[in-house]
Amino acid sequence: MMEAAGRQTRHRVVGLLIYAALLGVVQYSVVTTGFTPNENAIWLYSGFASLLFGSRLLNPHFTPPADAATNAFMALAALIAGSLGVAPDSADSTLLWSVIALCTAICIVSVLVLLIRPPVGAETRRIVRLADKAVRSLGSPVVIFTIVILLCVWLFHRTRADEVAVILSAWAVIVVLRPVESVLGFVDWAREQWGVVRADQVIGAIAAYQSPGIVLVRQLGDNSVPRGTPMVVADNNGPWMLGIALNYVGRDEGNLLRVLTVRLPEGLKSRISKLPETRGTGIALALSATPEELADVPAIQWINRLCGVVVSDSNLDYVLFEVTEDRGLAEGRLVETRVGDHHVIFQIIDGLTREDIVQQKNTYGYARAKARKIGRWDADAGKFMPVKWLPRINTPVFLLESDQHVISPRAVGHFPSTSFGVGLNISDAVTHNTAILGILGIGKSYLSIELVERMIADGIKVICLDLTDQYAKLLSEFLDDAHEKQLDDELQKAGGRGKAELNREEGGTINQFSQKLAEQLRAFVVEDGRNLRVLNPAAFDVWRQTGFKDYKTGDASMAPLTPTEITAIISDAALTVCQELGMIDQARVCLVYEEAHSLVPEWNSVVAEGDKAATARSARAILQGRKYGLGCLLITQRTANVTKTILNQCNTIFAMRTFDDTGKEFLSNYIGRDYASILPSLEARHAVIFGKASSCENPVLVRLNDRQPFLNAFRAAQELLAAEIQEALEPDVQENQTDGQVSF
Repeated sequence: MMEAAGRQTRHRVVGLLIYAALLGVVQYSVVTTGFTPNENAIWLYSGFASLLFGSRLLNPHFTPPADAATNAFMALAALIAGSLGVAPDSADSTLLWSVIALCTAICIVSVLVLLIRPPVGAETRRIVRLADKAVRSLGSPVVIFTIVILLCVWLFHRTRADEVAVILSAWAVIVVLRPVESVLGFVDWAREQWGVVRADQVIGAIAAYQSPGIVLVRQLGDNSVPRGTPMVVADNNGPWMLGIALNYVGRDEGNLLRVLTVRLPEGLKSRISKLPETRGTGIALALSATPEELADVPAIQWINRLCGVVVSDSNLDYVLFEVTEDRGLAEGRLVETRVGDHHVIFQIIDGLTREDIVQQKNTYGYARAKARKIGRWDADAGKFMPVKWLPRINTPVFLLESDQHVISPRAVGHFPSTSFGVGLNISDAVTHNTAILGILGIGKSYLSIELVERMIADGIKVICLDLTDQYAKLLSEFLDDAHEKQLDDELQKAGGRGKAELNREEGGTINQFSQKLAEQLRAFVVEDGRNLRVLNPAAFDVWRQTGFKDYKTGDASMAPLTPTEITAIISDAALTVCQELGMIDQARVCLVYEEAHSLVPEWNSVVAEGDKAATARSARAILQGRKYGLGCLLITQRTANVTKTILNQCNTIFAMRTFDDTGKEFLSNYIGRDYASILPSLEARHAVIFGKASSCENPVLVRLNDRQPFLNAFRAAQELLAAEIQEALEPDVQENQTDGQVSF
């Protein structure tokens, strides 16, 4: 609009100069007195000069009262000067003084209107409004100076027919025909036609605006517009935008194409200089642009990853987005979208189909995905940082591309199809207890063995209570078979049936076994250089006296201890040893309960009545052990059958595939119902992780490490760390060498 106003001003100035030159030629060549200032030149010097400057420069559109007073005064001065050439008391004199009176009245009334009208607000007095309207109309340069010119023609040129004809023709050309302005306007129009949009550039008209950032384009024709096609979304009521084609969302009077709009880069708007008539609606125009010109537009650069747009009902924890491209989408995949100034990552946890009405009975079906906020990835810290807000509606959502995953020694797993790892604070995992829950054959034991190796590398003493003997095989390199056999033989020798005592509590071999076990664990934790001990509670033959001693036979009824009861003895012994060492903030000893439903069962799942008390003793050891550095790693495939007293103390959870409702209901309290609902469909070696030890603040679904790649990465990192420590210690070693002795 400003550009059009500038063109009109230039047209008026050019017209003024051309008309002034034309009038000069007429005055010089037609009027007999030429440019001599007399009554024959009033029409030029006063009439046409004022008419041109007033109508072309000062008051091209309307005449305010101040300008009306000025025009009237100038006309009045010229006519008074011309009255010297008119005979007094004649009809011409009467006509002249009538026009002078009109000019005087216009001038006076204009001044009065300026004096009495209110400086602010609307004028309400009818007489003032009428006066204002009258002086604006009569005082315009076209009206008042036309009267002056016609009067001068009658008074001073009527005897010369040629002068009358030429002057009136000049007046008609300037006031009525305006040929110069018409020619200039046509030239501008012809020039603009080179930039007018061609029919093949128009993709369609704007059917609807879905603020912010989305428009629906009613496409012309049947050609399919590929996803990611750049276009200009333009109208005359706002800034032009760069549009990126997303997907089709149905049809009403034509195919409806959804278009994402972003800021139009500088320089691209000049490709289209004039829009066609759109009857008030915007249009979408095809745009030819080089990759360099679109390099700063993420929606174009990442179009292959653009999978949807944020929709309503998103909140601070979850984002809901309408899926525009479902290739590569799956549960657990990561997507990213913009929240404020950050690119925030979310994990897909659910999806559903929806249907909306487009027009009348036409419908549009689509998929809507639900993703939980993970956070902003901090490469320096190697973890996700929280972002405390939500994305705007219609913000584009991008699928994180699959990268070749390289196992990090610090990561226990990674987000599916990405290189983002999830770390674990192994000390927190022990002191605040950890549980691995899931059905048989999905990788629980391999995960627990990985965690055990991390504990060993961190200097934590690990006591594995394993009914399957799997740990002794998979962790054999951390065990001395001969030493382990010697210790087991000592425990077996301390066990057995034992002899009856008058005091039933002293009968059997419970006390001897407990004392020997405490002695071994004390040496293991305090003195032994080894960090792993594997015990099978079912392999020990320990008895308790259940009846009174018979004086005749010297015997009494005996009963063997169950694995649950032996587990309680081991748990008590571990707590006693840790208590003797005092309080500590870091992990010191970890009890691994493999097949925990058999070692620490729920009260309604016990095999023998004594298992209830035994489970309570194990639970008490775990409850009291944290401040002494004692914790547990609990592994089970039957959540419902494990004592909730211990399970509820597990602050870190690895939830793997599970089907039973009891397990899902229990886990929903930890990881939320959304994640709990996807547990039955989890693939093997996948788990939902949540808790204090995780590097993520929220529950996340991860792909766990495979055994051999983990060993390759983790042990190489441990060897490098050991070499660095040794290198750092060597100067101290050399300084402390005395008499061939090395002291540390």
